[in-house]
Amino acid sequence: MTETIQPVRVSVSVGVDQKRAFEAFTDDMTSWWPAEHHIGEAPIEKVVVEPFVGGRWYTRHTDGSETETGVVTAYDPPHGFTVTWQVGADWAFHTDLVTHVEVRFTPTEDGRTLVELEHRDLDGFGADAEQMRETFEGPDAWGDMLKRYAEVADAA
Repeated sequence: MTETIQPVRVSVSVGVDQKRAFEAFTDDMTSWWPAEHHIGEAPIEKVVVEPFVGGRWYTRHTDGSETETGVVTAYDPPHGFTVTWQVGADWAFHTDLVTHVEVRFTPTEDGRTLVELEHRDLDGFGADAEQMRETFEGPDAWGDMLKRYAEVADAA
């Protein structure tokens, strides 16, 4: 099946090596993930990407509750990882919705790391696919998150 909705692609260059760039993204996600971007009732305590295929991507909240975002489908430190995004247009988790977020970390000749994020399989959103693509390309979405991530990574 050919995708009709094009993936969202954003990238940023960070001033740390590939290993640290990967760690800042996966281990330190809580430090750069926008506090207002979550589906739980309580504020974020920690955003977790379990470091193995089949691991959970979830948010632990200050009240002890947890909300699911997806699962890890590829994990190859420090080169990259892929997780599912299973949050629908209603901003709730859906077991039957699967889109993918792949993040790649490529060292550059100047000692920096190029971080490329691709959110694909957006056709999975069905009738909401184009709306969700526009949301993910919006000013407070993946591009802004990568800018926040770069600030944290560059400060490391």
